Amino acid sequence: MRRIPLFTVLSLQTTISPLGIASFVAAVPLTAVIAAWILRLAPGEAALAGLLSAPVMFLSEWVHQWGHARAARRVGYPMTGMHFHSLFSSSLYPPDEPELPARTHIRRALGGFWVNLLLGLLVAPLALYLWPRGGVLGWLAGFTALWNTVGLSFGAFTPIDIPGVFTTDGGTLLRYWGRK
Repeated sequence: MRRIPLFTVLSLQTTISPLGIASFVAAVPLTAVIAAWILRLAPGEAALAGLLSAPVMFLSEWVHQWGHARAARRVGYPMTGMHFHSLFSSSLYPPDEPELPARTHIRRALGGFWVNLLLGLLVAPLALYLWPRGGVLGWLAGFTALWNTVGLSFGAFTPIDIPGVFTTDGGTLLRYWGRK
C-alpha cells in the first residue's frame, strides 16, 4: 500500500494512501448533501459545510491516533506514526517491536476513544446552542460533536478483527481481553 507522507507532529509521522485522499475528497459532497438535507442549507452554505467537514473528520481521527500514541508511550512501546488508509487510520509501530503482553495491547487500544469522547462532549453544548439556528456553524458544531462521540469514540469499539487487514480498537480488545 502506497504511503504518501503528509507531516510529522509530536514525533508522529502522518501518511495517507491514495484511497485515503479519495475518501476525504468524496466526503466533501457527501457531507454537503447531508448538511443541505438535514438543515435545509442553501447550495453555497452546503458546499462550505461539506468543504469544512472533511478537515474536521481528518483532525478528529488524527487526535484519536494521538490518544493511542500517548497511551503507547506510557506503556513503553511508542507508535512511530499513523497511516490514513481511508477516512480512518492505523497506528504504526516499529517493525521490530517484540511480542507484547495482552495488557499492553489493551492499554494502547483504549488510548484513542477517550480523546474523541472528551472532544465531542466539549463541543456538544456549542452544538446544542448552534444547531437550532442552522447554517454552516450549526452544522459544523453538530457534526463535530456527533462524529467524535458516536463515530470515533463509541464506533471504535465495534469489534472488527481481520488480522493483517483491518482491526478496530474493539477488535483488539476482543482479541486480547481474555489473555490478560
